[in-house]
Amino acid sequence: MTRHSLEDWCRKMSARMWGRQRFITQGCTDRQRLGASAVPGAKVVLYRAPPGYGKSVQVALAANIRDPEHESAVYINRRSYPDARDVTDSLFAALVLYQLEGPESRGTLKSDTDTIEALRDALSNAKKTIRICLDGPGEGADNGDLIEDLICETPGNVKFFIAPGSAGALPRLSLMTGVVTYGADELAFTEGDLKEPEKLGEVTGIDGLEAGNMIQATGGWPALVRLMCQTPNPDLPPASWPETRSYFRDNLLSVLPRHARRFVCNAAMLEEISAECYDYVYKTQQADQEISFLNEKFALLAPTAASGKHLTMHPVLREYLRSVFSATQRERRSYVLKRVAFWHWRRGEYLHSINVALEASDHRWARVVSDSIILDVALRQGEIEVLRTWFEKVPARTIKKIASLSIGYAWTLYFSQQARQAEEMLASSRHPISRGLGSLDEEGWRELVKAIGKATQDELSESQTLCEKWIDAFGDRNMVGKGAALTCQAFIASSDRRFEELEELLHRAAVANQSSNQFYAFIWLKAAEIQTELFKGDIVRAMHLLRQADKTAEKIGVPKSFLSKMLGVLEVQILLEQDHHQVSPESAQASFDFALNYGVTDILWGCTQTCSRLLYHQGFRDRAMALLEQARLAASERELPRLNILTKVQLAEFTLLNNEELEPPILPDESELIFTPNQNRAIQAHIALVRSMYRLRLGKQFGVAGNYAREALQAASAISDARTRVAAQYCQALAAFALGSSKPAKRLILDANLHAEHLNCHFTPLWIKEALLSLSPLARNLFDDLPDTAEAATTKDPEVRADDLSAAPVPGHTDPVITVRQISILKCISNGMTNKAIAERLLVTEDAVKWHLKKIFSELGVTNRVQAVTEARLRGLL
Repeated sequence: MTRHSLEDWCRKMSARMWGRQRFITQGCTDRQRLGASAVPGAKVVLYRAPPGYGKSVQVALAANIRDPEHESAVYINRRSYPDARDVTDSLFAALVLYQLEGPESRGTLKSDTDTIEALRDALSNAKKTIRICLDGPGEGADNGDLIEDLICETPGNVKFFIAPGSAGALPRLSLMTGVVTYGADELAFTEGDLKEPEKLGEVTGIDGLEAGNMIQATGGWPALVRLMCQTPNPDLPPASWPETRSYFRDNLLSVLPRHARRFVCNAAMLEEISAECYDYVYKTQQADQEISFLNEKFALLAPTAASGKHLTMHPVLREYLRSVFSATQRERRSYVLKRVAFWHWRRGEYLHSINVALEASDHRWARVVSDSIILDVALRQGEIEVLRTWFEKVPARTIKKIASLSIGYAWTLYFSQQARQAEEMLASSRHPISRGLGSLDEEGWRELVKAIGKATQDELSESQTLCEKWIDAFGDRNMVGKGAALTCQAFIASSDRRFEELEELLHRAAVANQSSNQFYAFIWLKAAEIQTELFKGDIVRAMHLLRQADKTAEKIGVPKSFLSKMLGVLEVQILLEQDHHQVSPESAQASFDFALNYGVTDILWGCTQTCSRLLYHQGFRDRAMALLEQARLAASERELPRLNILTKVQLAEFTLLNNEELEPPILPDESELIFTPNQNRAIQAHIALVRSMYRLRLGKQFGVAGNYAREALQAASAISDARTRVAAQYCQALAAFALGSSKPAKRLILDANLHAEHLNCHFTPLWIKEALLSLSPLARNLFDDLPDTAEAATTKDPEVRADDLSAAPVPGHTDPVITVRQISILKCISNGMTNKAIAERLLVTEDAVKWHLKKIFSELGVTNRVQAVTEARLRGLL
């Protein structure tokens, strides 16, 4: 090739490639977490993932430079070559050199090794930052060796962004220092990528689809996210979309060799993909080779987190391939599934085995499964959702003939909030023809299910008594059951706000659960512990316990399906208080749906109140009322009187806020409160609060409003309910303000705010403030006249502010000898406020501030303000 023709070739190829670059990046979001700015010290950014993950997009975006005076970019896309096999190293070097220097490179463009040396010199002497963006390079003969040499030999201002031509190409790069690799997990879209409206529009072309739903449906696979926005049926499973099927057929199956195509379709039928399982099911000895080939070329299979031997396939791709298998090998489907089921059964993996057997419509497992297996899956592992699916597919007559199946199904029904059916199923286990009745009665399984089942129906006193009797009779010989019974007692103590008794029960239950690997009881025990802090309003500790539970569960191998949803229900309640902007209506609805199906009264009510208040606050008032009506209907159908009354009180509050007429709210009568004393107090506090709000709405009877607020405050204080206390203090303050007691009213509000801030409760003050503003015009005058709390953040004392206060706080820890008022003073002095400024902010005298400081110094064992702040941080008080 002559010099002139080489220059012409370089010009033509460069025009093609930059044209492709502009087309690829058009309308695409620059996800900076995957680009040059995220890893400024990296020499190479490598993108390895299956097709459709946006590798080419990221390389093309990296070629966009913002500062031409200090940056240059080279963009080479292998697909633009007429025949990539003809592109030698010298041609590749000439093309890079041409893009760097333009027509000025004419003197150095040659088709021999001189061009490569010229490129090395140009890169080594470059003053600018140079980005070399390569899309599709392959192995040694395909310029791979030259690319690796350039990476090793060029200075740090020359950076490479590479999407290899196959998943396994350029393997030595992964061994080099300064190389950052982004795989499928990093390249997949996250909710954060899609949440911003302008990004959602750029990525998908649709603003209305909710980010969380898109990620859940597609797994974040970028190609599927885009297809989801094109399909007219986004609510259907992604594998069924015509667009998805066409994409997988044309861009994946068509490029796979025949043997690989057959392998992936077969592998999709396995419950867990492994070479050993594949070889057994399909009677081959080639699985290892096929897996190596697929991962080297296409990265379609990835090791699971739990075991390097097992591999995972993207769930949407798996469903599509299963449908291909069923269409092309229909007559073999049942046979293959039965072999898969038998494989897992031999290995003791009964969950997998039964799932596959059910898919094959093979119910023989129900007749051969041992009592210990079904009770282990039901009561220890707690796979309630899986069990529910299992039992619904098995004929009822088969279940009733086997005592362990009847008991396991009754357990499942109780925790699916179907008590009537559970009692019928439990009764059938007593039938004389039931298999295995004697051995099950020796360990008390039926009595245990009945005892705990009463708790799921909110019959807590009876459940408490039955659990105590069960522990005395069977606790020493049935450790799994003992853990469940103790956990049930702990949950009852939490529900009844018997917090001192709860501590001992939590410890005893944790010991029993740990000794028997009681996963299901572990979930409910942690739920009771977190729920207790929510009852108290201690959001800091609730979040700490939630994170701790998640880590512990992962460490001991608790099945994630039920756990993640249960913790999600509790997390929604925590996040609402911490920062309600983090809770979307969609995630709140998903948590409510789960709680409605599987939550006992306290779990369901906590989620219902959270979701309804969030919806109301966001302006979806009809949806909030409808959600409460849905919970009330469930309470009525399931005969849950406490849930029914709780929803009635919240509906009365919403009606009061909605109703422009001055009609009194419809509230439960005192005679309807037939629950435990502390459960009654919780309801009475909310009722008194609504009655106080109604009197404030009338614009008269402010003394009566204040009395009701005090009544709510007393009831809430008796059960340590900080959030209701805060709301009651707000109502009490407005009543006092209306009666002319301005300073005490302001002090009540400030005390409430300090207490809420200490517990990280931010939504409760916001909620009650908005409610009072909508009820009474006087509320505006009260809230506008409060001291400016922003003053607490100003820097006035350089000695305190300059001190190193970086000690990590202990989450949820509070020192019992330091009061909330004193913590608020500590926060003020940590921000450099003087005694006078603190007194003005807290509406107290300077002498009171000095007295509190003296108490603080004494309790913390310090002598000055700097030491006090340092010690408070070490103790987690700030």
